[in-house]
Amino acid sequence: MTRMRVDNKDIRDAQVFEILLDSFPDIIHSVDENGLIVFTNKKAESLLGYTKAELLGMNVRQIYADELLQNVNEGFSELKKTGEYAIESLLKARDGSKIPVEIRSFSIYDDNCNFIRTFSILRDIRPIKELQNSLVHAGRLAAIGEMAAGVAHDINNPLTVILLANQMMSRVLERNGSALHQQEHQQKLVSFVEDVKRASHSIEKLVAHLRNFSRGAAEKREVVDIFNIVSDSLFITKNKITGSQVTAESLVQKGMCFSEGCPNQLEQVLVNLIANACDAMAGQATRKLTVSMSEAKRGDVDYWQCNISDTGTGIPPHLLNDIFEAFFTTKEKGKGTGLGLSISRGIIKEHSGDIQVASELGKGTTFSVLLRKSTPPSSNP
Repeated sequence: MTRMRVDNKDIRDAQVFEILLDSFPDIIHSVDENGLIVFTNKKAESLLGYTKAELLGMNVRQIYADELLQNVNEGFSELKKTGEYAIESLLKARDGSKIPVEIRSFSIYDDNCNFIRTFSILRDIRPIKELQNSLVHAGRLAAIGEMAAGVAHDINNPLTVILLANQMMSRVLERNGSALHQQEHQQKLVSFVEDVKRASHSIEKLVAHLRNFSRGAAEKREVVDIFNIVSDSLFITKNKITGSQVTAESLVQKGMCFSEGCPNQLEQVLVNLIANACDAMAGQATRKLTVSMSEAKRGDVDYWQCNISDTGTGIPPHLLNDIFEAFFTTKEKGKGTGLGLSISRGIIKEHSGDIQVASELGKGTTFSVLLRKSTPPSSNP
């Protein structure tokens, strides 16, 4: 562990650099042992909307988003102990707006290793977040584009049922218009109407899923039943699964596993993993996709682990460290952007989770999505 130690003379001399720090493009501030801001630069004024005089003496917790105050307290305590800390966080400007930042902090100690103050650099990462959101949205559209032929097929089938039922109803009405009181003809019409209703509902459901799936990345988080995420993901990839001659099985139970997140983003991750699994099983004698749940723990945090397993060719060990890198792909040219797994991991990281992979050549691969456990909504039993 590397710690910076200074004596009183060093602290006085450090004031010489304040003019230079004022011209720095990132927020720079220093906080004493009580959490009070004892130095800040002009970038903090322009970004947060406070004057330098207002910021000096303000408790640093006042410039962080309310929902992160517990994290701020824990991070400050950790920084005092370890001497160095790096994290993404969320600032709260004077007007209430939220600003995502990347923070790199160091602790300053005296010769007796007593904590004196912090030195922190806070970088505005809104442009990076906007780019990430654009990539997430592009990933969704790419997934829809890849499934376009299957979607057309899924819509065409119920449309054929509707057109045929409509044609049969017209014939019944033309030939037996005066005899509709007869039970046989009435039953035929009722049967055709039910066919139309079922087919229309199928199209309506598919269109609703596609509309939701293609929505923008800025979504409100909520407590979700992972069963619903898995079911919707399997539904939207149904044609991909069928076309790849894959047998899919979900072992996830309804009302058992809950997490907090953006449903469409989590669905995007599973859709990508399911589609990749289908591609990995091309040409295999056995093609089985299994989605299951297990429990996991990291430190004091409890997770649900959603496992997507296939019986594909497996991933070579030397590539396991590369598959999550942007633009890395093992697919043929024109059949993959190399962004799917990178975007998926980014989404799960944003949900305070992770994606792990285990693979054995010739036997298959399992991608495990770790999501923090949440308490079920009160409306659920």
